[in-house]
Amino acid sequence: MAHSIGAANIDLPAEILMLICESLGNQLDFGTLFNCALAGKTLAYPALVWLYRVHNQAKVITSEGDDAEFTDTQDLTYNARVAVKKDTLSKWALQWKSIIQSSLGITAYPYCLYIRALDLRNLKDLLDDPSFEDVAQKTFFEKEMGKFMREPETPSKGKKKGGKTRKTRNDIPQILEGVGESIINFVSEHASRNQSKVALDDLAGDINAESLVKWTSRISKLKSLTVWDGSALGSSVASSIVNNCDGFDDLTFYTCLPKDNIDEGLASFFSGLKPNSLRSFAALSAGSVGPETILALNNHAKSLKSLKLDGLRSDAIKNLNLLQGCTALESLVIVDGDRHVDLESTENDVFLEVVDWLGHCNRLFELQFVGVLSSPSILTHLCLRNNIRLRKLVVHGYTLVGNRDFHRAISHQTSLESLDLKADAEGAFRDDIDTLIESIIKLPKLKDLTLVSTSDYFRSSEIIKLASHLHTLEEISFSGYDVNDDIWHAMAGLHHLKILNVLAVTSFSCDGILAFISTLGDGNKDLQLAVMAQNPLNDISVGDQAAISKALTEKTGGKFDYYLYREADSESEALSD
Repeated sequence: MAHSIGAANIDLPAEILMLICESLGNQLDFGTLFNCALAGKTLAYPALVWLYRVHNQAKVITSEGDDAEFTDTQDLTYNARVAVKKDTLSKWALQWKSIIQSSLGITAYPYCLYIRALDLRNLKDLLDDPSFEDVAQKTFFEKEMGKFMREPETPSKGKKKGGKTRKTRNDIPQILEGVGESIINFVSEHASRNQSKVALDDLAGDINAESLVKWTSRISKLKSLTVWDGSALGSSVASSIVNNCDGFDDLTFYTCLPKDNIDEGLASFFSGLKPNSLRSFAALSAGSVGPETILALNNHAKSLKSLKLDGLRSDAIKNLNLLQGCTALESLVIVDGDRHVDLESTENDVFLEVVDWLGHCNRLFELQFVGVLSSPSILTHLCLRNNIRLRKLVVHGYTLVGNRDFHRAISHQTSLESLDLKADAEGAFRDDIDTLIESIIKLPKLKDLTLVSTSDYFRSSEIIKLASHLHTLEEISFSGYDVNDDIWHAMAGLHHLKILNVLAVTSFSCDGILAFISTLGDGNKDLQLAVMAQNPLNDISVGDQAAISKALTEKTGGKFDYYLYREADSESEALSD
């Protein structure tokens, strides 16, 4: 059936209009989609479908979105900035209100049927926003929405200045549970009536075990789950996912609250899922992940491609060899939260098995070790293997001294595009620095190089050598000392450079920086230049800073940041510690 669109009276089939809106949605062109929704009934449906399908990627969903950025660049008065922020928060609240109201069947369109991601974390951020109570709460919970309003069973008592009673805080967890239940129940019942599947495939929030079992049983297309507390996971949740969510393959949790037998409980979840179904798992605070959980991950040895374990305790580090079945990994991030165990020195059998395991991960392209004491030794073996072709390597928490073999081995990973080394440079000799430099300049595909801390004893000559050889660099960050205008000629040869973070103590001149900017071309569009520790004896005046900013903006559309070096005194260092 043909439809009429716009003043030109062009007839287009409904499926074409949907494809147009899909393209706009994929481009995150919210403004055009919104205008399409207002253009008439013909376009309203496809435009609204895609507006809400990608709603979670709109910047307006936080009070620091586009409008907030606008205030940073337009020199508005304080009152004007406050007004803009309130307007942004109102839009944020209105978007959530429309989704929730649609689950009650009282909106013109069933918006909640269109969403693919239900992110209750974002709703929590809205309700937690300091301005929400004054700007949006009254209208947000009016009429039918009042059923979601919850107050703590034991309201806080107190008085503000002037004797005014403190307003009662909302019971946000209860509100979130009520909203989640309403939306998921509505989309589930609609799918059941129409013998279809729900659009939802991504669920995130601080969700308890009971709700997880109930909600996953209704979301047949669930693919990705993000929960705050990993202790909510267990065999019952796994069973619900197995029986109802055929496509589930992605899990993230932020932490695990203390609980008896938590390692066993987590292990029962991974063991209870369909074998070789999990593709990605990230524990952003993995203190509760122990040997049993690590072993249970082998239930997904053939499917697990991405694994992030951040903040492992020593007991888990000592059992990393239990992951040896997981050889399908493409991305691995291991962060040692304790930094006590040196596997090579104290657990050599485990060390050798870890080296052997990683050596069989033929598709591994990203590897990050943070605080893993034996990481240089592990990587010395790994980088020399011909079947390993890393594209990203991050190693933090080791020493520059005594690791020349590791640095030499890096040069064999010629597929590397991103390298981030953060080592303690204290006590480094000339040979330590030269070995590292000579290795890095043999990486022809390197686009992103971060050497903060590692390069504390670099001077201009080391930076010049790196820049003169690494012509594909797009981002570079380094520390050091006594770095001056000599580096600009070499930097001018980086025709793809987009980010230059100079954390070294510098003695740049305005003329030197301007000369560098004058050499920039189309490949340096939106260049971000940050001089973070200029020697106060060579301070660049405010007027010259403005001239540099103007020149950079006009040449590339980029941004210039500038700070003077401030040497911390002993008192402030003690406070920091």
